Amino acid sequence: MRFSSLSLTASLALLSGSLLGQGTPTDAPPRLNTWSISVHGGPTQFFGDLREYDFYPVGVTNRDSFNERESFFGGLTVNKQLSHLFGLQLGGSYGTLRGMKRRIYFSYFQAEYANTELTGTVNVKSLLMGPNKMKRWKIDAYTGIGVTFFRSTAYELGTNRVQRFTKVNTGDGTVRPARFERDWSVPMGVAFHYELSPRFDIGLDFRINHVNTERLDATIGGDNSSVFDPTGSRGSFDGTSVKRGESAQDKYGYGALMLTYKLGTGAARVRKNNGKYNYDTKAGTYHLRWTDPALLVKPPTVLSLAQIDSVAKANRPKEIDPRLMMDTDNDGVSDFFDKQPNTPAGSVVSGSGESIDFEKYITAALPEMACAEIFANIQFDTDQATIKPQYRTILNRVVELMNRTQCRLQLSGHADRRASDRYNMALSRRRVDAVRQYLVRAGLDDPSRILIDYFGAFKPIGDDSRVGQARNRRVELKLIP
Repeated sequence: MRFSSLSLTASLALLSGSLLGQGTPTDAPPRLNTWSISVHGGPTQFFGDLREYDFYPVGVTNRDSFNERESFFGGLTVNKQLSHLFGLQLGGSYGTLRGMKRRIYFSYFQAEYANTELTGTVNVKSLLMGPNKMKRWKIDAYTGIGVTFFRSTAYELGTNRVQRFTKVNTGDGTVRPARFERDWSVPMGVAFHYELSPRFDIGLDFRINHVNTERLDATIGGDNSSVFDPTGSRGSFDGTSVKRGESAQDKYGYGALMLTYKLGTGAARVRKNNGKYNYDTKAGTYHLRWTDPALLVKPPTVLSLAQIDSVAKANRPKEIDPRLMMDTDNDGVSDFFDKQPNTPAGSVVSGSGESIDFEKYITAALPEMACAEIFANIQFDTDQATIKPQYRTILNRVVELMNRTQCRLQLSGHADRRASDRYNMALSRRRVDAVRQYLVRAGLDDPSRILIDYFGAFKPIGDDSRVGQARNRRVELKLIP
């Protein structure tokens, strides 16, 4: 049999088994939602000069006290999660502040403020405990930079007489509060979140805002007619340019209830099964706030030797019939398909291996007839590319048949193993070229119908014996439609 035909059959069988054993391509990393919006609000507390106690706010109003507790705020934050551990927040809030001090000042103040800031967050819980501990909880520490706009007025305790303003306008001879002041601020805080559902989180937010001014409680400048409010280091009556006195800069804080809505398509929340959190990307899209992307990467499966052997056995192709690799009579057709396995050497055979009378076949050929597959071999001497005289007759008859019909001719050159691969490839090509040139010189009308291949010693049909090597030194001819 022609070895190219044998090799193609065997390769197809091996390829089929190989495909059965291949896995599907690895899926691309799953997409995670990263945006969310939070609303928050709660009580505020001022820390500065007009504060009676360091920690406990006064809760009553009378002749020498003022309630420090009835101040609140509300705000909105847009959150972008950059990774599971780090995020950014752009927020804004509006609220009120109040405080009092009997000593030195005998004053209380009330203020309104608006604040906007950009902060960076760190997921402290996952950083310290890992992403699977306290799975429904998230603890963020954050800080950043912002701008605080404020307007404050201070009053005398008991009489409620106005004493100071954050800024005074005296252009028309009157004393009144002017527009909002503004200054830089540094927010610092910690927030506790609990994941209620795939869309909503609830939490508590505790913050201190350090403001770059001492004017937040209107302790700079004011009405000096009060014995409790003399002039001095706090500035003059119209001390609008005075920013700092002798005390520390002001700050304020809050404790807030927070509700967060997680944006994105197909929101999902991981579920716990059999005491373990199992992620299923087909169930929806998880949020980066709560999901470490590393948890979505399936670990590689490490097979035991027994499992590997089992997989190999399951995907092993069926044994190839040895008759596919044998061509006893060297006619170009394997014994598996050969209906006449003992044709004489040099016979011209059909695709089923049966010897045909090539002379009668050519005589009966009509111009419009389609060629059936016909096989023949041309053998060569060692290290030669010269056509032997006994093969010239069959080549002449091939030319006659091709000129009378539209048959095509496949030529495949081969060599034995007794040289280097590079040399054998060149030798097999010279043998193919020799056959082609002979056909052209013999009068072939259309040389373009000749198809050429050459394989060196890579497709033997015989062993390394003397007879086997002679069989390998060949050019295979195959007439095809």
